[in-house]
Amino acid sequence: MVRSSHSGMLGRASRACMAFAVAACMVAGPAAPAFAEEYPDILLASFFNSETDQSDTLYTSVDGQNFQSIGVAYQDATPNDSSAAWIPNTPYNVSTLHDPSIIYHDGWFYMLSGFTDHASCPGKFIPMIGYSKDLVNWAYPNSGSATNVGLSQNPPTSNSGNFDIVAPEFFQTSSGDVYITFSAGYYGANHGQPQNDQMYPYIVKLDHLAPGTQTPESNPGAAPNVSYGTAVPINLPEGSSNRIDGSFFEENGTYYYIIKNNGITNEIWSINDMSRVSNPSAWTKVNGNALTGFEGPSLVKFQGQYWLYTDKLADYPAGASDGTTGVFVQRSGSLASGWWGNDRISTKNLDGRDIANRHGTVIVITDPAAKEVVWKARERAGYVYEAGKNGVEVRDVNGVTEHYFWENGVMAQSKEAFVDGAWRWYDSDGTMAFSKDAYLPSSGGKWVRYNERGEMIKGEDYRYGGWYYFDPTTGAMAKGWRTLPDGRQVYYDQVTGQMLHGWHNVDGQNIYFDEVTGARR
Repeated sequence: MVRSSHSGMLGRASRACMAFAVAACMVAGPAAPAFAEEYPDILLASFFNSETDQSDTLYTSVDGQNFQSIGVAYQDATPNDSSAAWIPNTPYNVSTLHDPSIIYHDGWFYMLSGFTDHASCPGKFIPMIGYSKDLVNWAYPNSGSATNVGLSQNPPTSNSGNFDIVAPEFFQTSSGDVYITFSAGYYGANHGQPQNDQMYPYIVKLDHLAPGTQTPESNPGAAPNVSYGTAVPINLPEGSSNRIDGSFFEENGTYYYIIKNNGITNEIWSINDMSRVSNPSAWTKVNGNALTGFEGPSLVKFQGQYWLYTDKLADYPAGASDGTTGVFVQRSGSLASGWWGNDRISTKNLDGRDIANRHGTVIVITDPAAKEVVWKARERAGYVYEAGKNGVEVRDVNGVTEHYFWENGVMAQSKEAFVDGAWRWYDSDGTMAFSKDAYLPSSGGKWVRYNERGEMIKGEDYRYGGWYYFDPTTGAMAKGWRTLPDGRQVYYDQVTGQMLHGWHNVDGQNIYFDEVTGARR
């Protein structure tokens, strides 16, 4: 399988063992705010952009499918240039997390990755944790420990204590306990053998986790105040020499572990006691194949359904793959079966520009204090929320009639919505588009057009001095050859979508198209 470097900061340059750093004094946290209103639950996600741009971007979503960027936690200093890995002007060498994990704990947001450096810290996993109070100002990632994380037993593939670490993921229980799960062993991509992973899952409990400063905006180099236990193996009852990308999910006192087996198949296991993860008899298989051909699973329950986010494997299935990656989501009412959908998610900025995505973590924000922070971060990014608003709103702005659409207090922005019996487009400022073309990547990638009433056009349309054709079902603009309902065989320009007339070279042939009807002669 072609995979990303799950180890986050591993693979760009060698790192020294991070020194323990704690602020000289700790300031008591502010009192809990009094909330003027109860914000709705919302999804918070952290994805890295791509292998060539490893920026760790933050998103929110209210529908599980469409994610809006609210900022970047750690910006790749040199997209498309892996030879210069470090973020500039930092107190120590820092790069992006690359496959970021995120949690909210005791009033702070934490992001995670990690790596190994056996020359400086032999036999240890080095977590890298950054933190923020407001999702805007982030302390730089640091292990926060002089000793880092030891393993109670080395993976079977280790050589004199040397092993690879991949896919570290936070997990916080409903009681507030914080864990990190990861896989250790032989990661083939690090050794020029991408098809030869031999990885085993582990977990370590954090005995303490707190920020190293109350003001990361002025002291971003302050390491987190953290202490770790010893990592222990997760021994599932069905043996495997390659389990990777594990992540936890809790519901009603049961802990679910979703992990990729044999490089391609995502299994779901359950356990009722986190202290027994090394005991195979404590585990129950819930689903032997929730999804195959995808990696980096992140599982949440939102709006009464289970949502499984995964990153498409570029080379699956063998011999019939399309070589693309990116985050998809499928849903179910049961963890055991009935998954459906598996659609590519949309990740955009406020202007509707697509942002590439690779795997990371999606979490549901339910804590009232955390929800206020997330919704305000969303508003700072330009997205509008007004509690209680629903449906169409018409405004008169300087004599111009403007139309808006609201769903549960969220204004539709850079978004398509089905309103009053037709599909309509709402621009970044929330105004409905009239007589405008728009590109909709979340619908499989298509150009569409809206008429003077804001309705999606279907069939033939004359505009910009030429004829165009839009699919009667999807509204997608036609390009290339098309046989129209009246039998005419016509050709639409591959770039502009406009119908050709007269002589043109198409597919290496000089072809004449009727000057009036566009029909091939």
